[in-house]
Amino acid sequence: MTQGIQKRTSKNNIVSYRVQIRESDGFPPKSKTFPTLQEAKDWQKQEKARRRQGYGPTDQMNGKQTLSDLIDRYTTIILPTKPKDARNMKRHLEWWRDKLGKYCLTRISSDLIAQCRQELANGLTSKKVKRSQTTVNRYLATLSTLFTYGVNECGWVTDNPCRRVTKFKEPNGRDRIVSLDEWPRLYEACKNSRNEHLLPVVVLAATTGMRRGEILGLTWDCIDLDRQIIILKETKNGKHRTVSIVGEALDLLRSHYSKRNPNTPFVFPAKKRFGKICIRKAWDEALKRARIKNLRMHDLRHTFCTYASESGASNLELATAMGHQTLQMLQRYTHMNAKITYRLSSAVNERIFKDINGTDKKSEAS
Repeated sequence: MTQGIQKRTSKNNIVSYRVQIRESDGFPPKSKTFPTLQEAKDWQKQEKARRRQGYGPTDQMNGKQTLSDLIDRYTTIILPTKPKDARNMKRHLEWWRDKLGKYCLTRISSDLIAQCRQELANGLTSKKVKRSQTTVNRYLATLSTLFTYGVNECGWVTDNPCRRVTKFKEPNGRDRIVSLDEWPRLYEACKNSRNEHLLPVVVLAATTGMRRGEILGLTWDCIDLDRQIIILKETKNGKHRTVSIVGEALDLLRSHYSKRNPNTPFVFPAKKRFGKICIRKAWDEALKRARIKNLRMHDLRHTFCTYASESGASNLELATAMGHQTLQMLQRYTHMNAKITYRLSSAVNERIFKDINGTDKKSEAS
């Protein structure tokens, strides 16, 4: 028998030939089974030639990997390192697997992805509602991330076809904030809520700009009441952030601390032993009592950013407080109104026309 090829006979007397290549050429060992000896010899010869030329194992070069193969590898190796995005990305990847999973990576074109984009936009979710254009773009972004991984790290494909697929234009972000007229009603409604956690959660969101998930996931070891700060270890962008707590928020947290449950580390523990706290029902009831419509919990973050901007905070200061990595994200939260533009325009007008007007007055007086 040729060196490196083993003849095998199964229980059903079926003969096969297994090729094993274990050369010390820097590539991993490779084995493959064939029904005839000649096929085994031909593959062995071709594979050794490829290794000598530096191409490596043929399974990385033959273009037979499917999208499902790439999804399996990505979800096993990469997805566990992205805990913040894993849930949504996994849902997106499973949708793509269902539509294109059996396609070889080299057969997935921009046109094919564009057809799926339209199917995403026209189709219904499991809750029987249409996806927004923003959501469709997130599905495309997940597929693009997958192909980039396939190009850069796996070497299974040489191009990312998603780059040539046009994304939908996304609508402008919400600009709803809690007005100064609404705030007293909202405060009283939250104060009278049966849920003891609602008021401190709402006040924290409105006075610090923290995200709902950041607040609901707070533990007491992240809060220093003496220094009046909260150190956020788990944030959306993965970076630590320090938040100051003052005034009403500080008083409420101190009161909450005095009544805390010593058996749980969470500032706002759920009634059940396991699972995260949910304040959706208490929030909706409070809005109804306060006679406030079209207000979401996330709008409290808008409220903080808008009022902070009106007080004279710079974009850099706002980005730091909000935990944004780019100023572009800040534009979705800062809504310049007439008061701000009037103040800025007045300052510029005074700066550039002060001397001119003064000179004109002097000239007229002379």
